[in-house]
Amino acid sequence: MGMTDRLGETVGASATTAFDAAARHADAVDREGRLPTEALDALRADGLLGLLVPRRYGGPEWTLRAVTNVCRRLSESCASTGLIFAMHHSQSAVAIRQAGESGWHQALLERLVREQCVVASATTEGATGGSIRTSACFLDQRGDALHLDKCGAVISYAGAADVILVSARSAEDAAPSDQKLVAVVRGQFALSPLGRWNPMGMRGACTDRFDLAARCGAEQVFDGTFAQAMSGAMLPTSHILLGAVWLGIAVSALARAREFLRARNRSGQAPNPIANLRLAEGEALVQQFQAMLAANLSLYESEPARATAHERMVGYNALKVGASELVVRITDIALRICGIQGYMDDTGPYYLSRHVRDAHSAMVMVNDDRILGNIAPLALGVPLGRDV
Repeated sequence: MGMTDRLGETVGASATTAFDAAARHADAVDREGRLPTEALDALRADGLLGLLVPRRYGGPEWTLRAVTNVCRRLSESCASTGLIFAMHHSQSAVAIRQAGESGWHQALLERLVREQCVVASATTEGATGGSIRTSACFLDQRGDALHLDKCGAVISYAGAADVILVSARSAEDAAPSDQKLVAVVRGQFALSPLGRWNPMGMRGACTDRFDLAARCGAEQVFDGTFAQAMSGAMLPTSHILLGAVWLGIAVSALARAREFLRARNRSGQAPNPIANLRLAEGEALVQQFQAMLAANLSLYESEPARATAHERMVGYNALKVGASELVVRITDIALRICGIQGYMDDTGPYYLSRHVRDAHSAMVMVNDDRILGNIAPLALGVPLGRDV
């Protein structure tokens, strides 16, 4: 069965269960600030948590493009579920890329498929002010055990995580930027919560701060540096998949606005030309959004000669900033169309509170100003290609 056929089959059948579960419980997940357990259970039951794993490890070896499309559809139903799905698959992509010839990590990939493990990440800590590129904690080899204590780590969906990828300095005397990545599995780590966050949006992702204590084997440290894992897999896949999440929010919000106008027309009310123009504007922005996401997927899939490493970095980072701006603009247009029925919270089919609040998470996950700060020296120093 070809990839296209497999994707169509899954979206049409198996994944529909997860889409329905996510949509059915989205408002409760948001209201209660809890994990979308029903949707996660459906994803696990239908084998949708190991999609990127290569066939040689028992996985279906889907393309990132195929996973991106499922992520967008899932996020139309529930953005928090889509966010978890996106972050999980981004971390899975890191584990796949960095596994190399390690028997332990290859066995981990098999577990991701067989047990449908949820993979989370712990790449920040309080001592570094949220910087991913530096670590205060370090890998401490004591006899046969590797000890790792990371304080103030911000971890999403920790309560559902079976595996956590943790960044740390390679040794106690290593520089803050001399980082390695280690995979720890449930039973090897303990999380001590440092208070409950109460965010405005993406409440179902349950992103909280923890002290993490891990005890594992030295063989669980990935080959290569954390910087290599970051640039080679984590950054591009996270920006692309999170872009799909935000596109899903935008599409869902605009769909509610479209249905609002259709219902208005069916009721016999006079057409509202301003609202119709706004709907057209929103659709144009969605098309722009799709094109930007597709361009970055093509960049990710392209041969190394297609673009330099700097051009790729600028492209992925620009996607993150552009997507976070577009999702806010599109949800704002939808709110203007629906008016008071969109503004009222949880009172009918056109309310948009959850969409608007979730949309604003995009610009602060990682902060857009920090992303632009990363782009600036690259854009200043290297002429960028403009061919299409």
